[in-house]
Amino acid sequence: MKYLIGLLLAAGVVSAQDTPKPSAPAQPETKTLKDAKKRLGLLATRAIANFRSADSIEANLNEHGQSLHPQLVTLRLRIEAALDEAQAAVDHNQPNDAKEALDTAQSLLERFAQRLGGA
Repeated sequence: MKYLIGLLLAAGVVSAQDTPKPSAPAQPETKTLKDAKKRLGLLATRAIANFRSADSIEANLNEHGQSLHPQLVTLRLRIEAALDEAQAAVDHNQPNDAKEALDTAQSLLERFAQRLGGA
C-alpha cells in the first residue's frame, strides 16, 4: 500500500513538473500509453480506498480476536503485484503489457471489493 500511495504522489509531482529528463531523449507518448497511465492512477486510487476499508475491517476483527479471510489477503497481494507490473510496463513504454496488467488488477479489485461488500 505504501507503494501505491507513493505512486499517486509521484504521479502528481511528475505531472506538476514541465522539465524533460536530461538523461534520455524524450519519446512521444502514445495515446495508448497515456490511457494506461490514467487508468493506472484511477485503479491505484480505487485500490487504496478498498485497502483502507479492509484495514478498518481488519482492525475491528482483531479487537474480537478474529482476522480477515486469507483469500482477501491473497487478493490484496495479487492486486498490488498487478499494479506494480502495470507501473513497470508504463515506465518501460510498454502499453500493451500495461493494459494486460491493468485488466488483471481491475478484475481482482472487483472481486476484492465484492468480498468486502462494496461496489
